[in-house]
Amino acid sequence: MAHLKMPTFNQMRHRLLSEYPLSLLSGYLAMAGNIVAQVVLVPVYLASLGAEGFGLLVLMLAMINYAIIGVGWLSGGLQRILGEAFGTGNNAGFVQAIDVGKIIFLVYGAAAAVAGIGIVAFTNRSQVPLGAAIVAGLFLIATYESAIERLALTAGARLAAVNGLQFVQVMVYAISVVFVLRAGGGLFGVFACQLGSVLVARMLLPLCWQGARPIAKHAVGSLRPLLARLSGRMGGGYFLSAALTLSSQSDVLVIGWLGGAETAARYVLLWKIAEVGVTALWRISESWSPILVRMDAMNLHANIKRQYRHVAALLLATAVPAGLAYALLGPWITKLWLGAEHAPKDRLGFALAGTAIVWLGLARLPSILSYSLARFRLWNAIAGVEVAARLALTIALYPRFGYLAPLVALNVVHVCGIAAAYQWAGWRLLAGRT
Repeated sequence: MAHLKMPTFNQMRHRLLSEYPLSLLSGYLAMAGNIVAQVVLVPVYLASLGAEGFGLLVLMLAMINYAIIGVGWLSGGLQRILGEAFGTGNNAGFVQAIDVGKIIFLVYGAAAAVAGIGIVAFTNRSQVPLGAAIVAGLFLIATYESAIERLALTAGARLAAVNGLQFVQVMVYAISVVFVLRAGGGLFGVFACQLGSVLVARMLLPLCWQGARPIAKHAVGSLRPLLARLSGRMGGGYFLSAALTLSSQSDVLVIGWLGGAETAARYVLLWKIAEVGVTALWRISESWSPILVRMDAMNLHANIKRQYRHVAALLLATAVPAGLAYALLGPWITKLWLGAEHAPKDRLGFALAGTAIVWLGLARLPSILSYSLARFRLWNAIAGVEVAARLALTIALYPRFGYLAPLVALNVVHVCGIAAAYQWAGWRLLAGRT
């Protein structure tokens, strides 16, 4: 029997190791498409919507992104359950997880959309057009419906296909929105193009399975154990983890609350390219996540430790040069991108953004390890301290540093020990001590 199992193990091991480079490269393709789109679109936004309109768009997109906090626990828990089911060949469990996810995602998306439209209609209609809010709500619902399908693809060792869909979605949106804005579409046109791009990618999604999607009967009556797991300790850990991650990325909302839409726009123009650098670094860790889930389900712990060391070394070798490059070349890059009229001129801001790239890039790997293994206690405690400290410092430092306050706060918090705490937590978790 041992002799018969060995070929299967070797095949799976080869699959796990060869999947990562393809996922990472396709992730960078999707990123490249997004970068090109942003380079083209931000000047178009500024010319068509004006600084205040661009600020409103930034805040609306930030609120839509933050709305996922209500189902963040479900996204993480489903990724874990789907990965386990696919890795162990449990087709029934795979289909059940998709069914549960789709029901909850659609109900939540509809509720969030109605709430957002109601807020605009009754309290803020003068700033955000009601039509734009309605289309943004439909975009939110469509995004949530396709999200569960993309989670299933990711768990099914097809992260490269998910990245390809993301590339298509970005390109469809970028091309269409240029024409719509030039025709005077405004915020309504922006979100109509967002909705259309999601629907185009959704129609292409079934082709990505290539006939290999796990199939089983829909057993609604036996969903209780799955719901109990999602709403229990594991679900709670994922909820808190997602809430903290989103909160750590909500600087635009905080600075918009403190200084208004135009101040938020200034912050975005300084941070946008740095954020692209952070996202590029995060891809290194995030592309490993679905593989890590399946390895954990198969008890390949030696493989996990070895690959963690490799990914950590790769992150260190890329994060430091990336941060240094933006600190030195950021003023020139943003001037080339936006023109002298709109480009930020704060040398301190670029230095702070460059060091922030390093801190955030390196912190993502232990976060992904905790997230994928569903072991949250230590990481959530550290992340909670970080989020609270950054928020308090941002508010306290805003009168002195203005829109740069979030970056000052981020750097202070990491220098004072959070950066070291993340790395310590990762290695401790890897050693099985928490």
